[in-house]
Amino acid sequence: MNSEKKKISNEIIYAVTEGELVSLTSVNDETFSKEMMGKGYAIIPSSGIVCSPVEGEVISIFETKHAITILSDNGCEVIVHIGIDTIKTSEGAFVAHVNEGDRVEAGTKVLSFDLLKLKQEFDMIIPVVVLNTNDYVSFDIVAKEMVKTKDKVLTLVAKENTNREEVQNDNQALGEAIVKHLGGVANIKTIEHCATRLRVNLVDESLLKERELEKITGVLGVVHAMGGVQIIIGNTVNRVYEAITTNHKFESKEMENKKRGNIVNGLLNTLSAILGPVIPLIMTSGLISSLLILMTMAGLSNTSGEYIMLQTAANTIFYFLPVMVGYTSAKRFNCNPVYGIYVGALLLHPTIMGLFGAEQGISFLGIPVIALDYSSSLIPSILSVWVLSYVEKYVDKFLPSAVKFVMKPLLIALIMLPITICVAGPLGIVIGSILANLIAFVHAQASWLALLISAALAPIMVMTGMHLAFMPLLFENFAKFGYDNFLFVSFIGMNFSQFAVALAVMLKTKNTSLRQLAGSSALTAFLCGVTEPTLFGITIRLKKPLIATFMGCMASAIFCAITGVKVYAFGAPSFFTMPIFINPDGTTSNLMFAAIAVIITIVVTFVATWLLGFDDSIYEENQ
Repeated sequence: MNSEKKKISNEIIYAVTEGELVSLTSVNDETFSKEMMGKGYAIIPSSGIVCSPVEGEVISIFETKHAITILSDNGCEVIVHIGIDTIKTSEGAFVAHVNEGDRVEAGTKVLSFDLLKLKQEFDMIIPVVVLNTNDYVSFDIVAKEMVKTKDKVLTLVAKENTNREEVQNDNQALGEAIVKHLGGVANIKTIEHCATRLRVNLVDESLLKERELEKITGVLGVVHAMGGVQIIIGNTVNRVYEAITTNHKFESKEMENKKRGNIVNGLLNTLSAILGPVIPLIMTSGLISSLLILMTMAGLSNTSGEYIMLQTAANTIFYFLPVMVGYTSAKRFNCNPVYGIYVGALLLHPTIMGLFGAEQGISFLGIPVIALDYSSSLIPSILSVWVLSYVEKYVDKFLPSAVKFVMKPLLIALIMLPITICVAGPLGIVIGSILANLIAFVHAQASWLALLISAALAPIMVMTGMHLAFMPLLFENFAKFGYDNFLFVSFIGMNFSQFAVALAVMLKTKNTSLRQLAGSSALTAFLCGVTEPTLFGITIRLKKPLIATFMGCMASAIFCAITGVKVYAFGAPSFFTMPIFINPDGTTSNLMFAAIAVIITIVVTFVATWLLGFDDSIYEENQ
């Protein structure tokens, strides 16, 4: 690429193919729908030919040829991504008609694929994203709903005095600064990234210069998580990662974990990835259940149509949980999500469910079919899809391409039927029963101790993202007792302590930018229980408020342990979700004790934050 400075100027982005023009928000992938990579548009294609959206140079073609990046002559960097999860396609599914370094005109054919074949298994929507979105002050859609190749779609107005080389150098400089303060290239074992963070495993963490890292403009925070260090960058993390890995070669995290045999870390990360997308719906079920309690107390009959329909809406989420988990497990284990849904649905088929409680059992191929109730279960679906991931790879490897379209799903269905119903499903129920017995033992011996331990670990669990991995324990808790009295209860302290931290910082700091950040963070923590903006943006960076957080968490937990506070519906404690503490029998004492715990948390944390003080000079240095 030309190293001389290239001024970024106004740009026109053309349609890359024929089809229906839609917003990026329509794309079923948060990377695009939330514009994490940048602004742009998407097309639901009616053709398998993809053309360049600008005039310029091809700077990269993904290995599977499902994505291409082009740098226009006006300095606009555009990525064209064909389909969702199409990285999982077999070799040869996409054809590149250009090479990296080639010159292209707007409308030049660059990629092609078999649309009719691929849309049977994949969402083939094509997002087109401007990677250097921050270099432009406006994005205007100028096309109608239906477009054809080389129709004008977007007009971009560039900021004044922006040079392409300067933008590239920002990421290069940031990457090199990060490597330096991590202890240099030799101290980095592995490096990878997610949507907002660099995840790094170091040889010697004593060489990490954490304070210096946090002062770097572009670094939002540094946290120590299971398996290493996480550096919060934000939506440009992919460019910083690319800048680092282009200049230096590192081993992949996956290979490192295999070498170390880090089974526990891998298991927790897997559970978090699988359950994370499902949690909002589970929380919704809990909120509807809480709403029903309030409506019943207000006089609504439990035989009314309103009650029955709302209860159905809440129960549906739990009943079909194996299907949802089948989908997210398939995404995690890199197999076809449709097959994952099939496996989850298989567990809930009326015939299978009808065997539960039946007088006479059946067998399949001589293997007894154990009659079990899989509704609301997690582990059977996860185990089954894990096996599916290996079955699909095996079938893909040995099945001839000529018959794969028809024979692959047939073989997978026939193979997974006995494995799911006769082996993986029952094994999952057994594992769930072991967890339930473990929880029952803790309840019988010292339930208060579990609450105190959970409260002490709550900030660490959120910092590392591991709180989601404990959802199976919560499910077993609710299934066995009808309530939770340790994990969700401990998050009264976690969530409201972050409100108190943000409030104290907002009132005490004289730094304008920090005051604004604290104000917005306090609002989201109090109303919605969203603590990450405060935790990562304020608490961890200021250090001492983290001590106040632990104090608030423990004070709340001690009170809750004494008074026996319980959560009767799924939901993260917040102002809007306080009904989760209402006892279904109509009594309000539990809700009252929960409210007192909230007040204790806020008072203890606020006072501790105020008295311990904090050094907000880091925000001045980063301005």
